Amino acid sequence: MKLFYAVAAVALAKQASAYRVVFSNDEKYCLMVVKNDGSTDWGVDGNGNIGAIPSGSTVASDNTDDSPTVAQNGVNDPTGEILSTAQTGFDILVNTGWASGPGATPPDYTNDLAVTIYEAGGASALSSLAGLPTPSGTLSWCESYSTMAPDHYCKADGAFQPYQEVTLSTGTLQACCDSNHGGTLSMENECVKVSTGVVNRGDAEWYVDYSSNKCVRNCDADNLFDPASNTNVYTDADYSYECGGLTTWGDTWTAIADCCKNRLPSLQPDYCAYRSEGGSASPPSPLEYAGTLKWYGDASNSLCKKDCPSGADPTCGGTVTDASTTLYDSESDCCSGSLPWLPSTGCETRSAAGEGVATNIFWAAPEGCRTDCTTGANCATAPTSAVLYATADECCKNANAWVDLDYCSSRAVSTFDESSSSSTGSNNWFVDYEDGVCRQDCYPLGGTSPCEWADNGSLRFYDSSTACCKAALASNNEAACVAASDSGSTISTVQTRKWYVSTSGDQPCALDCNTSSSTGDEACGGTVSKTGVRLYESVAECCSTAYGWLNKDLCAAMSGNDGAYTDLWYVDYGANACKKDCAVGSDPACDGRPDDITTPMYTSAAACCSAKLSWIDKDTCETSSTTGVDPTDSDSPGTGEWRKNSAWSSCVLDCTAGDTIETDDPIITVQPITGTVFSDNSVAGTTVYPDQCDGVISDSSAVFYDASVSNCCKSINWVQEETCVSISTGVVSQMFFADPSDRTKCVAHQVPGTAAGTGVTVACAGTGDVVSAPADATGVTCQKDITPDTKLYSTLEKCCEANVNWDSESCVHESRGTEAPGSLKYYVDWTLSQCVQDCTVVGSGSSCKELAKKWDVLYNDANSCCERLSWLSRSKCVYIQT
Repeated sequence: MKLFYAVAAVALAKQASAYRVVFSNDEKYCLMVVKNDGSTDWGVDGNGNIGAIPSGSTVASDNTDDSPTVAQNGVNDPTGEILSTAQTGFDILVNTGWASGPGATPPDYTNDLAVTIYEAGGASALSSLAGLPTPSGTLSWCESYSTMAPDHYCKADGAFQPYQEVTLSTGTLQACCDSNHGGTLSMENECVKVSTGVVNRGDAEWYVDYSSNKCVRNCDADNLFDPASNTNVYTDADYSYECGGLTTWGDTWTAIADCCKNRLPSLQPDYCAYRSEGGSASPPSPLEYAGTLKWYGDASNSLCKKDCPSGADPTCGGTVTDASTTLYDSESDCCSGSLPWLPSTGCETRSAAGEGVATNIFWAAPEGCRTDCTTGANCATAPTSAVLYATADECCKNANAWVDLDYCSSRAVSTFDESSSSSTGSNNWFVDYEDGVCRQDCYPLGGTSPCEWADNGSLRFYDSSTACCKAALASNNEAACVAASDSGSTISTVQTRKWYVSTSGDQPCALDCNTSSSTGDEACGGTVSKTGVRLYESVAECCSTAYGWLNKDLCAAMSGNDGAYTDLWYVDYGANACKKDCAVGSDPACDGRPDDITTPMYTSAAACCSAKLSWIDKDTCETSSTTGVDPTDSDSPGTGEWRKNSAWSSCVLDCTAGDTIETDDPIITVQPITGTVFSDNSVAGTTVYPDQCDGVISDSSAVFYDASVSNCCKSINWVQEETCVSISTGVVSQMFFADPSDRTKCVAHQVPGTAAGTGVTVACAGTGDVVSAPADATGVTCQKDITPDTKLYSTLEKCCEANVNWDSESCVHESRGTEAPGSLKYYVDWTLSQCVQDCTVVGSGSSCKELAKKWDVLYNDANSCCERLSWLSRSKCVYIQT
């Protein structure tokens, strides 16, 4: 880097001529010479070019030279002390640049015509120098090199030597010193000092001073630069803080920004320049660092602040000194770049207002969104950590999303005040379950106003009372709900004069109106709450919908509550007759309304008798019903159909055992009845009802199963059907069941002594043992008595499998009275910890012990079994009878 020296005007006033190098008398310098061999002379012409001197040419001379001999050789020697006449005959060739000492390698002189001076004596031959023409004579160097002396200086006296005309004819002291002392800053500085007699002031460029963490100028504090101009000397000590002394190492920069950027990147560039130019030392009146006035993010306070001293402006957050903090040109750029998670409008508004200044926009307070303000009934100052939103809706959607938007927004404005009639709520509708109506979220005016402040924003809100009633109070009558809601009343006070299901047993349906109504309507049952109550347009609709199983006429008459009757007929099982729905005493058949309103009603006594008292002679039933004289039990022979017995454990016939069967008396034909049954289902007069008859029942709830005992038994689901049929009919099933006295074996369901014949599948001897059966059940005991909980099985094997599943084979043999042979395989008897054989043979040396149980694992041979008892020897493993 070239150095520029600024010096005092007096000391450095430019001369008319350019600067040249001046040497001291006692310094030794090296010179290159060529000995004249008589054929070619070498020298320097008037233009400073090195080359052969043409024959007859005029050699450049110096009129001021006092030695014609020296002048003849083209070398200027004003003092006459460097060259002598003894050197006549030598042409002079000179190098540029100074040798740095004995033994130094001569520089390359290509394209370089500047020369130095040679001292005679002691020269020795050296190698050729690069860039010079090859001479015909001998090229020599002086024997020793002199070092540069501190009194080498530049001078603008115009006394140039021929060898100085090209490279040393420079217009500035800087160029002269730099050309002759290049590469060594301290030598160049010394050159200026010696040349001018003025102490070097440096070049005013900037370099880093790590000890003070700033950049300083390259200058001497005693000879100062004017900070406003790098070209003038300024001696005001107030600016001493800019000078860091003359640097002898490292890089320097003309611009302070470059120094800060390259050497102090951890500092903000502007702050670095401030520290370097006067902000960190002690001038008479130091300036406070004003910052860049750019913006930086403050995440802890959810806003951006300006880079300027705190207190200078509400937006100032203090100056930024470190480069790690990103600065932005505007608060908008800062919010989007540094705080992107914040709503942009809220961030920008708070940043522009400054920390602690009300923004008049919205934030999420603990009680909901509120306005960040200081004046207003509903103001709530937002803490610095709060996120701000431009609008109430934006706040509500992002911070209170679980709250109804209109409710939240209406409570967010600064003017909202529940005690003020000028405040407006959301004006939407919400449910008041206590009163069974909907209320409107607005200022409560009282009276018939539907307004009531909603106290919970998480309620479900609706646009209208109709929408609210329909969606949230669907169990209420919609019209009643809307009317009560719009009038500010409760659902229970609205008289709709519609019908509802009454809880009074005497009035199935009632009118929704006050019982004290001036209309005197006996059908009024009082105003109903309507919460969960359905209202009907007519009594007929109420009866048909809510009491579909009732006679509609009876329901309507009773609902009217005016003493009207239907004149219909209903059964009275206690009287074994039908009664008429009419005022008692007005007719012998009249018995008032039925006690049970669910009682079916009929248009005539005949229809009632046929449907409900069919076991009673129809003429007897009709006569007793119309005359009011009740029949006796003997008047009915029963239905002759199957029904459940009183214990619901089997089925019986609806008739009286032993009674004589009269002509046209009902009786099923499939039973073993004594006597002749005719084609008209009648039986001879001497025939009596069988033992399966269990009397005539008058219970109207009894279910009859025509001619099917099987269907009747199927209805008794806790008793096996086959068991039920056998008990009901008294006919054995010829199946098998577990012996009640020993459930490890099974017995046959058969009467002992039953011989083989038609319909007999299991024949039993008189001794009670089976003598023949479809499967091999010979020897099984026969037993005729069973109970409702007896389980019957079609075969002996199935009975054993179901009741003795762990040893069904033994069960079969036990039941037959035989002994099982066993498989002769081996299994482990864990009580002995030995392998035994599956057999019962008794004898010394036998491995039989007892038959294997169902769960025992069988092995084909003793060795396989003994592998299960691998810790025993073969002799101890196998069981042997003794």
